[in-house]
Amino acid sequence: MRNNKQVIFKIFRLDKNIYNELASEISNFQIAVAIYVTGFIFMGLAGLSFLRNSLTYLEENLGLIIGSLPAQNATELTNLINDFQNVFESQQIFGLLVSYLLSSFVSGFIGVGLIYLLLSRFFRKETNFRQIGIIFGFSNIPVFLNGVIFFSNSIPLQIFTITGSAIFALICLGSGLKQVYLLRNIEAFLLVIVSGFGSSLFSQII
Repeated sequence: MRNNKQVIFKIFRLDKNIYNELASEISNFQIAVAIYVTGFIFMGLAGLSFLRNSLTYLEENLGLIIGSLPAQNATELTNLINDFQNVFESQQIFGLLVSYLLSSFVSGFIGVGLIYLLLSRFFRKETNFRQIGIIFGFSNIPVFLNGVIFFSNSIPLQIFTITGSAIFALICLGSGLKQVYLLRNIEAFLLVIVSGFGSSLFSQII
């Protein structure tokens, strides 16, 4: 694979040929899996940091928030904050991270499988599981933008970063599928939506 910085730069600017180059080398599959797994670990840690910061914000402004709520709702909110705080201070957090990682891996595997089935059966495209896995893995590079969360206490910025990086990753996935399999925009959009909703649904059932 070519220079890593060059690949990342091309992915971020939605280069029209980068996924063709990556998918043509099957050896990139292992790298794609590593990016996917590392990215979701990173995203999970960033999500936990966001939750911690949100709890801190709620605790610091609890008096103002409770003052505008009915007594019952105020009590429920206080109990909810305490419950979350107890989770962070216990060993449950490690179990939650492991469960999140396993769920993400299963979800990704199912997502790749759904894209493979749709491409080969519905769109009649010649493909293989590893090739789609390469596109799927490398399209997750934008989730590393969540590193901003570790250096900022701004809740709005953190929400924007989490949401924006997730949307950008889906755009990268659609762009990669479109250029490698010569799909129309609506076809690439359909694949992204079906794989996203389908993988979430199946992973919850499993």
